[in-house]
Amino acid sequence: MIYECPQGHICFSKNNLDVCGMKGCNRSILIVDLMDIEWFYKISETGLCINKSEIHKIIEDPNMPKDVKKQIRKVFVH
Repeated sequence: MIYECPQGHICFSKNNLDVCGMKGCNRSILIVDLMDIEWFYKISETGLCINKSEIHKIIEDPNMPKDVKKQIRKVFVH
């Protein structure tokens, strides 16, 4: 699932989260989308957190698989 906290952190996790997974944050978190992007679990088995302001880095990364970029664009339309 994809989550977001009030601090602007985006978390990709296959686990149900009640608080943000970003190190040191611990704020309440809301589900943005029920979609799971399995590729992120290759990086970290439990998921990944990123600042929302840096989501463009995933889309612009030439090493990121095209299907991952497509899934990100579906959720975070700029």
